Amino acid sequence: MSRTRISAVVLAVFSLASGAPFLLAQGRWEFGAHYSRWGLNLVKPLIEDSLNDTVSSDLKDKFLKDIQADHPSMRESSYSQNIMFDSSGDNYGAEVRFYPGGRHGSFSLGFSVEKSTMKVSFPEVAGSLELEDEITHTTGSFEGNAQGEFLLKPLSFHLSFRWDIFPSAGLHPYITLGVGASTAEAIDRATYSYSYTGTLSLPGHPSKEYADSDSKTLKELKEELDAKGEDFPIPVNFVPFIQVNLGLKGRLTENLHLLVDAGIWDGFLLRAGVAFRF
Repeated sequence: MSRTRISAVVLAVFSLASGAPFLLAQGRWEFGAHYSRWGLNLVKPLIEDSLNDTVSSDLKDKFLKDIQADHPSMRESSYSQNIMFDSSGDNYGAEVRFYPGGRHGSFSLGFSVEKSTMKVSFPEVAGSLELEDEITHTTGSFEGNAQGEFLLKPLSFHLSFRWDIFPSAGLHPYITLGVGASTAEAIDRATYSYSYTGTLSLPGHPSKEYADSDSKTLKELKEELDAKGEDFPIPVNFVPFIQVNLGLKGRLTENLHLLVDAGIWDGFLLRAGVAFRF
């Protein structure tokens, strides 16, 4: 590299370094706290349709396994199922933001720590199984009802970019884009549980009741699958987050602001918070 280019690079680095304190001095820091409600029910019909086949296969296999333990020659002739989906959760967090453009700057960079509860459940899964004995060809039926739940409580860290639109106005909109990741413990400590009851009806036999339930962490499930030589269905040991929010920001005092927004946050989020800018 020529001496002229070296001098130019040194000058540029020196200029940026000397200008950084000036930019920080001109900028403003903002500290905030927020609370949110989380869910997936806005797309409930799509989720029920997409998961129905998977849940159908798993539940039908469970029914057949228990029935065939008592009647080994019984086989499935048809199966139908109706599934109900639900989700709920909340989130709270603390955030620090920096506005390099100062009090009336539009762009800001933020860092937040979030604690969330995210629950996905199947409060009702009704299955109807028609059976046939492959030896005697007698037919029977099984009516079962099941419930299941997956619970995740991640602690996560987030980086976000925000643009305030007309930031000098007392009430103005903004848009936030961000990414985040949970700690590894979020996956290990996540739990799932299920329970079911069912009635088997066969000609010449009294009706028989079946029931089963189970609850375990994903860490316990992973250990069980490892022992069997099977792959764990979740490829990462943390929860990634994508954030796209639209909101309104209102000035209560010269430094105190109220924020309300809604958007995508590994689901759908409705959030309210307060922020104090120095």
